[in-house]
Amino acid sequence: MKKNFKTIRIGKKLIPATAALGILFSLAPVAENKASAGLATVLDVTITSLGAVADIYEKLGISVGEPDLSNYTGPYAENVSYRAPNFKSGEFNISMHHTKGDSNFTRTIKVLYPDGKSEMKDLKSGQQLKITEPGTIVDLKPLAESVSEHDLLYITKAQLDEGKTGVALNQGITIYVEKTSGENKVLVDEFYKKKFGADSLDGFKGLGVDRFSYLTDEQKKVATLTSHPVGREVLSNYVTNNPTAQADFNNRSSNVFAEITNTLETPIKAAFGSLNHGESYQIIPYKKGSNKVLVKAGSKYLTGKEGNVLQYSDSIGDDELFELVSAPAFLNKWQFDLVNKNGVRLTSNLYIQGFLKKNDGANSFRSGISFTAKTNDEVHNWLIDWYPGKEHEKQKYEGVKYEADKRDSTLWTAYDSSGKLITNSWINRDEIYYHTDSSGVLLKGWQEIKGNTYYFDPDGNMMISNKSRTSIENRYYHFNDSGVLQRSAWRDDQYSDASGAFVKEGLKEIEGKIYHFKDFAVTKNEMRLEDQHVILHFSDKGVLERASDLNGKALASTTTVTFNGKHVVFEKDGSVRKPGLTGKRPFPQSDGTEKVTMHYYSLEDGASYSGWKIIDGKNYYFKDGKHYTFDGYENIDGKKYYFNNDGQAMLTGFKKDNGKIYHFDDKGEMQKGWQEIDGKWYYFDDSGAAKIGWFTVGGGYHFPNYGYFTYYAKEDGSIYQNTTVELDNGKGVWKTYKFDSHGHKGY
Repeated sequence: MKKNFKTIRIGKKLIPATAALGILFSLAPVAENKASAGLATVLDVTITSLGAVADIYEKLGISVGEPDLSNYTGPYAENVSYRAPNFKSGEFNISMHHTKGDSNFTRTIKVLYPDGKSEMKDLKSGQQLKITEPGTIVDLKPLAESVSEHDLLYITKAQLDEGKTGVALNQGITIYVEKTSGENKVLVDEFYKKKFGADSLDGFKGLGVDRFSYLTDEQKKVATLTSHPVGREVLSNYVTNNPTAQADFNNRSSNVFAEITNTLETPIKAAFGSLNHGESYQIIPYKKGSNKVLVKAGSKYLTGKEGNVLQYSDSIGDDELFELVSAPAFLNKWQFDLVNKNGVRLTSNLYIQGFLKKNDGANSFRSGISFTAKTNDEVHNWLIDWYPGKEHEKQKYEGVKYEADKRDSTLWTAYDSSGKLITNSWINRDEIYYHTDSSGVLLKGWQEIKGNTYYFDPDGNMMISNKSRTSIENRYYHFNDSGVLQRSAWRDDQYSDASGAFVKEGLKEIEGKIYHFKDFAVTKNEMRLEDQHVILHFSDKGVLERASDLNGKALASTTTVTFNGKHVVFEKDGSVRKPGLTGKRPFPQSDGTEKVTMHYYSLEDGASYSGWKIIDGKNYYFKDGKHYTFDGYENIDGKKYYFNNDGQAMLTGFKKDNGKIYHFDDKGEMQKGWQEIDGKWYYFDDSGAAKIGWFTVGGGYHFPNYGYFTYYAKEDGSIYQNTTVELDNGKGVWKTYKFDSHGHKGY
């Protein structure tokens, strides 16, 4: 079922013959994710199988291969370095192809819709993004570090109507493409020479001849290209030639680059006066965790170009991105420095405002800006949503007023000094903290806030911190000074488990070591267990180190000690057997011999556990806490399992899970692709699931009268071979089909 292919050369490039000849990919969509009208949609696209034309290549004496030409952008780049997107009126498509066949590789694209909503799309190799709404902006490099590295395209109505441009991505580059109806002349010439002789194009032979017209219908399909690479300007000209679209693009491009929802609107005051005659600016954070901002006045962007006057730009580049650096307060007002890409600060005197270097006389100027329409608390609350180092701080408000709900007096809301309802925010009242939800109601009980867990008193709404020794549902929990629940963490001699509750009593395994707790504190030094005839010895940190008999001497044999249903095993020398797997080791048998054995025990299961156990994601099987089979097979509950040299269990044969069929070989490896099993052929996809019903491999390129590479798999996953059957054609119509010895569907 599998074929290996070699390579041909075109000029100095080593190119796959199928790629150079323009037939590697077919873009008929096979699936489309559901989406609301106007939203960008990810489609799966199929790949035409190389094997479908293998016979033609062999007859031509052409061999095929898979060199890496990911940067090739020549006239025959389609199906070499990129997969052509669909070209259709009303659509703009972006395709993704990995030249080395990595189906898990993804490229991320950001899509901004005209209504202001945005989303990130991850395209895998073999998928394309379909855009249908005019005014959509896409960022082909949304994860770029600098503004200039982003690649934004604005999709116009004219562009959608024409449907003749698109973008093709691979794992390294972006290729802008345009629909074409050209011929792949390399393959045309090869077909022509095969028909008329190897020397039929020598010298001036064939000059002026329409060679394409001599090809068969099948050959013409194979030798036709659908696209060709073009310069980026071919796509961007749709915007630059449309003033309305260009203005919309300039105005909204900041929504792609920046955290537009965290915009602060305010006039800006420099050291000696307001900027832009006191008109309001938008200060837009670039992204969370960065101190960089865009500064927008109306539809213009403040630029950091140096000089003795402030300058503005219609579009965004590296010059329009600033660092917002905190500076010492002035007259009890937040102050910042606005710093351009060259490290030059915005400075001013009584007459000039600009980004001035020291040799421009800036030594006599003063830097620093403030946001005049905002209080210090409002600026602080704005910063904690995005500014580095502020993310763990809580909001601040002055003159907060609280009101009980008129219909439910247990519900309280809070308002700032201006009377504005405080939503989704912390409130500090005499060093006691509260938090409101999206409707402004003070929270109660357990709450997740920005990835942290907090608890708010159900009666008083205040946050519980480590200063409070409060019982919650009869358990005591570990909170830090900021009120964040601490899971699996120490506080002096106390320890909180995975739920955040302090361990009160009993044995506890922590990071591979065993501790004993009593009244919420670890046990230290010694503990005598008269009823079990042992003394347990703990370190000064509380770690259980060894056991001895009641006289302090070595144990007589391997000993299990039990506490409240939990078990600790000690070896004969008194050392603690580490919970989990022991690894393989010789172990004495009842007949006096030794046998390689792996032991398992845990505090919860004890030392005699029987049954299956998943440890670090791997399957093991034990009987009385022991396992003996390595690099061999066992039949368990009617199924055959292979155990590798580490004792891990691997299911062999077929397995049905959630209606899908999988197969594991005799080493327990999940099978993929074509597999012959007990004389029948199956095809397992990349997830390991067997294909059922109609399917194609590599896209199912059909040659009339041959029907290669379309198959039908029965309910058990095996394909029809050497038979004629009546089947549903997939559209509710029953037809008779003939399948050859390879399972290929005939016509």
